[in-house]
Amino acid sequence: MMYLKSPKGEMDVPKSPKEPRYKKSKLENLVNQMTSQPKVNTLVFNFMVENVQSLSVLEQPAFRKLIEGLSGGKMSMTRNTFINGIMMAYSKMKEELKEKLDSVQSVCTTADIWSAHNRSYIGMTCHWIEKNELERKSAALACARIRGSHTFETIAAKIHEIHLAYNIENKLQATVTDNGSNFVKVFKEFSKGDNENYEDDIVEFQDVGTILDGADEAMHLFLLPHQRCASHALNLIASHDLVQVLSRGETAQVYCSAMAKCFGIWNSVHQSPLAIAAVEDIEKMKLTVPCVSRWISEYSAVEKMVSLPETKLMDVCDSLGVPRLLSYEIAFLKEYINVFKPLAFALELFQGEQKCFLGLVIPTVLTLKKKLCEKKTLALYLLDAINPVLDAIDSRFKQLFASLDAKMATATTPQFRLWWLPEAEREDMHLMLVAEATRLEPTGGAPISSDNVQSEDKFFSFGPGTGNSDTEEEVRRYLEGTSKSLSCLKYFQRVRKLFLKFNAILPSSVLVERLFSHNGNILTPKRNGLTDDQFEQVLLLRYNSKICTLDKIFPE
Repeated sequence: MMYLKSPKGEMDVPKSPKEPRYKKSKLENLVNQMTSQPKVNTLVFNFMVENVQSLSVLEQPAFRKLIEGLSGGKMSMTRNTFINGIMMAYSKMKEELKEKLDSVQSVCTTADIWSAHNRSYIGMTCHWIEKNELERKSAALACARIRGSHTFETIAAKIHEIHLAYNIENKLQATVTDNGSNFVKVFKEFSKGDNENYEDDIVEFQDVGTILDGADEAMHLFLLPHQRCASHALNLIASHDLVQVLSRGETAQVYCSAMAKCFGIWNSVHQSPLAIAAVEDIEKMKLTVPCVSRWISEYSAVEKMVSLPETKLMDVCDSLGVPRLLSYEIAFLKEYINVFKPLAFALELFQGEQKCFLGLVIPTVLTLKKKLCEKKTLALYLLDAINPVLDAIDSRFKQLFASLDAKMATATTPQFRLWWLPEAEREDMHLMLVAEATRLEPTGGAPISSDNVQSEDKFFSFGPGTGNSDTEEEVRRYLEGTSKSLSCLKYFQRVRKLFLKFNAILPSSVLVERLFSHNGNILTPKRNGLTDDQFEQVLLLRYNSKICTLDKIFPE
């Protein structure tokens, strides 16, 4: 600190030394370099897309001042610049995605229809397994507007159009949908494969000339096999089949009275902040309000309620003005939670993404049936409900257990191999694995000559010593292994290829439903000004941001 004397000898106020000017200029230059106008545009663009912001944000004075202040005077982009950026980013994203899919061996798609604000959209996602790390990858392909009725011809044409747009029709293993009648009819009418799994098929003979004379564009639509959503099937078993069983017979009275009181509590909590506060005062917890269309949500809500001590539960009922749950009703609900815990676990398992493969479904259903049978010894109220649930499982999963693709997917999953099969069926499955692995072997292209003509012994493939011994040996070693990790497939390259092919199929269509969860944030009254194309582009950019980059949209 320096003190300066005045001519009169008095001490002046202390003065601090001035900061060097070069420091400030360097800082300003650094800020200017880091925040060029294209860089600012890219940051604002990513903010708008990833956080689903309304276009009106770009025109708010406070937001524009914020960007100018943080960027050293650079301007925020305009609405038109953002819309042009959406078009460029979407085009770039689509090309990147098509390049990724070109390098993939097998894919599956999921499809569903969603409606909001008097508009209907068909959403489609694509899924494959990355061949090196064996990790599940997903991308959104479309969320296209559907006008008019959701007829099976309209849905089939749209699915076919989306498959062609990404050049995946020749590597598609299956399209996964829920069990809605419109989707079921789509694949019944237009599937390339046979329709023997549809129980209501009727064989009819018609005149070929009549058919060809009336042919139209719909006849040229061919879709690959249909995989029904296993998660949706289990949800129907729990929310429809089980409820029907419990609503009649000896359990009807206790089931209906107990669930009516539970819904009375949930409705009070859902409609009144005072009810929420009352529950929190009693037990310092929040009761879950279930989603009526999802059984797993209702199961979780009941489980949380019966976890309360009985005295606390009585206090909750009293504070909300709901009739008290009686002791036998509480006992019934606790048994309900215990008996159907395996069903809830299976549902959660099917709704996964990264480690959820088609090969998981058959072992999960078999284990579910086994665990439900074990519950019979301890069931008091629900003993008569278990067998009807087992029958419903057999009925709704009949098609899956008859599917060769599902069996191959399970057999090529190291966690299960052939252990899930009865001993008498394992040898046949072993031979099918060898046959399928042999088909994947590259075939030679040498011209035929007298030296290449096979002898009779090589021509016939019966008896010992025939077939591809390398393939047979690899499959045998794989089936004799004990490792349950996917990493062991690096030692079995042929089996690995089969895994990539058959387990590309997802067991559930839940991921396309998650695509629609983004829609609710984008298609709101404030964003209804977006055109259908702009809405789809913003949605797909957001969903695919993890696999496709959004930088370099605004070049330096």
